Amino acid sequence: MSAAHGADFDAALVAVMGDLARDIDALHACLIEERLALDATDPQALDAATRAKGELLDRIESLDVERRQLSEAASLDSLADARWVVVFERLRECRQLNETNGRIVGQRIGHVRQALALISGDSPGGSTYGRNGEAKINLRSATLAQV
Repeated sequence: MSAAHGADFDAALVAVMGDLARDIDALHACLIEERLALDATDPQALDAATRAKGELLDRIESLDVERRQLSEAASLDSLADARWVVVFERLRECRQLNETNGRIVGQRIGHVRQALALISGDSPGGSTYGRNGEAKINLRSATLAQV
């Protein structure tokens, strides 16, 4: 590859990585907003953060595809380029934030399921299988309230 082509690929990669860094920073901020919405149990803020997160993830995915294509075309490993270490570290932070937020959501879903089990008369945390290993089917209909 000529030096001019190499410089062109590097300039294109720098541009893509700049866009990627900007969107990853925005994702980081969005994940913090999502966590604050979870902590405040604010459904509107959570919905807005979740939508923004989805849009950012789509853009990040698209930019990563472009990064890989440029890397292949220039026969270089952009993941090993020291210039992008901070970008990839920030992406790891995003993954950790997202996993934490996911655990919080999972825990809340578990609490809702326990509450529903109590309301419906099932034992919370009770097994869904009988002693013989067959699935228990609860066919009874319970009155939850009467006016």
